[in-house]
Amino acid sequence: MPVNVDDVMQLLCHLSQVKGMKAAVKHSAQGALVVGATALLGGLLGGPLGIAVGK
Repeated sequence: MPVNVDDVMQLLCHLSQVKGMKAAVKHSAQGALVVGATALLGGLLGGPLGIAVGK
């Protein structure tokens, strides 16, 4: 019997409310900032190879 995607999403939303989970937006933004900064710095110092190393 296939599982309805809407039912699974409702279950996960309910569990996140009960457990007090919060979205990881803050940590995702911090990670993106770090990756962007290291790629920029690597690109400035090492060119295309520096961008690859910075990622």
